[in-house]
Amino acid sequence: MLKSMTGFGRGEYNDDNFNFVIEMKTVNHRYNEVAVRMPRFLNALEDKIRKEILATVSRGRVDVFISADYSNPEGCKVKVDKALALAYHNALREVSEAVGCGDAKLQEQAEVMYIARCPDVISAKEGYFDVELLWPAVLAAIEEALRNLVAMRVAEGANIGRDLEQRASLIEEKLRTVEERAPEVVQEYDRRLGERINELLKNYDQAAEPERLIQEVAIFADRVNITEEIVRLKSHLKQFALMLQSKQPVGRKMDFLIQEFNREANTIASKANDFTITQVMVEIKGEIEKIREQVQNIE
Repeated sequence: MLKSMTGFGRGEYNDDNFNFVIEMKTVNHRYNEVAVRMPRFLNALEDKIRKEILATVSRGRVDVFISADYSNPEGCKVKVDKALALAYHNALREVSEAVGCGDAKLQEQAEVMYIARCPDVISAKEGYFDVELLWPAVLAAIEEALRNLVAMRVAEGANIGRDLEQRASLIEEKLRTVEERAPEVVQEYDRRLGERINELLKNYDQAAEPERLIQEVAIFADRVNITEEIVRLKSHLKQFALMLQSKQPVGRKMDFLIQEFNREANTIASKANDFTITQVMVEIKGEIEKIREQVQNIE
């Protein structure tokens, strides 16, 4: 069962003190990386949150967003910096005097509203929560988000798996064409070589020596022999089919195996010395490249 590295999951938790939402988004990444953005009062739980996610997500970048809204007014308190407010008030008086309006009376309500909007005069302070007591509830929301995330990754992985199966089957089909064509390459070489030599020797009333022809054809046959590479590529395709059914993360293994696909395909194309086989191998390499691109998204 393949899993995609792309997915999204959401979980919620509500109680008398606050409501919070956990959202997780995963994208392709060579390794495993978790980035958590959350309110400061939950900072003590960051390590536990990471461990829970890493226990489920083994590959990919995970962006976690935790937002919180206080349900209880006591959960968040507003603090007024009286000294700073008085300093702003005195500054306004100085400005009034500087412009020659020292005796002018400022509108009290307007001044209060202005000072209230000044930086740091009024600030929200988070209430204290025992986050260890909150952890079971936070964990429940994380597990909900992970379930939704995994469900999406599994569904996407199934789509990718079907595509990979079709492409692997197409490679096997084309490889059979190469395997059937390979013996004909040697036979055609034998025929062409004999015709060429006889054409050259007919003016001298001589014919090619069969033993010499056999020796040359044997050397050629050994040079263009692709049996070993075909056998290895078939073996790699069987391994690939097993990986498609695996319940464990196989993205990295597949990535390595695709490199072996390419290695064997390149060797076959270079050794074959035949236009038909080379053409088929170009098509096989095209399918291998498409598989490689898809495998980049497998966990």
